Amino acid sequence: MNKIFLTTAIVGLFLSSCTRTNDFKPTAEMTGKDIFNAACVECHAAEGDSVMVLNAEMNDVDRIANHVLTGSISMPAFPNIQGESAKILAEYVVENSTFK
Repeated sequence: MNKIFLTTAIVGLFLSSCTRTNDFKPTAEMTGKDIFNAACVECHAAEGDSVMVLNAEMNDVDRIANHVLTGSISMPAFPNIQGESAKILAEYVVENSTFK
């Protein structure tokens, strides 16, 4: 019985992360670094001189901006980071990350 409960709890937590959103809304004067520090650093801590270590396929501003907007299984969506804010955040990530 305990194994069933534990499995159900783990699956529930996993599935709930699919629908998470973060309501952070950047202000017009924020830089990419400001947005990253306010919205992303909680989960994406800097690694040495890099803000992130990413797969080479993520070395694309549009792809990162879309990923921030839509989220993923392990990352919440940020529906309020759009347009210019998404672009400057994504540019900051590309310019300050290591790609493997």
